Amino acid sequence: MELNVGEVYQLFSVKFPQDYEFWWKISIEEMNHAALIESINDVFLTKSILSKDSLEKQAEDLSKLNFTVKERIEQYKLVPPSRFEAFKYGFELENSIGEFHFELFMTTEPDTPIEKIFQRLNGDDINHAIRIDNYMKNNGIV
Repeated sequence: MELNVGEVYQLFSVKFPQDYEFWWKISIEEMNHAALIESINDVFLTKSILSKDSLEKQAEDLSKLNFTVKERIEQYKLVPPSRFEAFKYGFELENSIGEFHFELFMTTEPDTPIEKIFQRLNGDDINHAIRIDNYMKNNGIV
């Protein structure tokens, strides 16, 4: 998911030169999130934290979200969004990803380094949403 979102933001950085630095920076942060997640041992994650039912539900939700993001990437490659649409979609993405991370790990006190990592990622998602919203307001994108 983080890689796909990073790709969306890279696309926006190319399509909107006036916002290049903003989108590029958030894109790099998403790629860093992906690297962090990939560094987590799958066996430890599935055996220590999630029940099989919970893992299957999260995988299904993530798969649906990823499919939607990939479709949007292809759509935007053919027909770029308006500047406003790009920011609106980025804001929506960050809130949906934040919700995913929240549902996955946010309802309990962190007991493991992995839980702490996902809670940090959730905080980053919220931060990205706020940054997108503030950038829109400060640059008259309505």
